[in-house]
Amino acid sequence: MTISADAVDLLAGYEALRTQALGAVPAATPRGLSVLTRSGVAAWMCSLAPIVRTSATVVAGRARESTGFGTELASLLTEMALSSQRRVA
Repeated sequence: MTISADAVDLLAGYEALRTQALGAVPAATPRGLSVLTRSGVAAWMCSLAPIVRTSATVVAGRARESTGFGTELASLLTEMALSSQRRVA
């Protein structure tokens, strides 16, 4: 049994599982709950694959910074919510 994920990925993965188990919404998608519950923490650590990090995400054929896309999406959703309130008032 070999652990291939780095410590940062293991910590983030464990915290995501713990947060979900406590009934809150985790910041990252929890992975490996079935391995953890069936085989324990050591097996879960070995099964967790390293997370590939990239500086840009390709969306619709265009490269964008990951943070820029999230900001754009948040702005769009905010505008949609505010415009629906203006119509009601």
